[in-house]
Amino acid sequence: MPAPLAPAHTFGRRLREARLAKGLTQADLGAVLGLDEENSAAPRISRYERGDRVPDLESMEKLAEALGLPVAYFHAANDLMAETLLVMSRLDPEQQRELLAKVRRYAKAKGVTTDPPAE
Repeated sequence: MPAPLAPAHTFGRRLREARLAKGLTQADLGAVLGLDEENSAAPRISRYERGDRVPDLESMEKLAEALGLPVAYFHAANDLMAETLLVMSRLDPEQQRELLAKVRRYAKAKGVTTDPPAE
């Protein structure tokens, strides 16, 4: 089995896929960070996509907003969790509560605890 990708590489892959799905260039996406298109926007996004760097929280929030995705999507441990977060984020708050209740019932029926971790 191949080794799991490092978090920066997973973030970068998801960022690139989302950018391409929106039809944006690296310079377009970098512009949402207030970067100069010619000199720093595209190289900065390229470094993020390659996994060489990870943006700070403020930049990450701007990128996620520009792509219409929740920040958590980029940090999910695997693609199934990422897709689940994406679907849930597109529901309104009441629908999210309803879905969470269903997931908890399902987990309980399967013998999985749904209690939050103890501090």
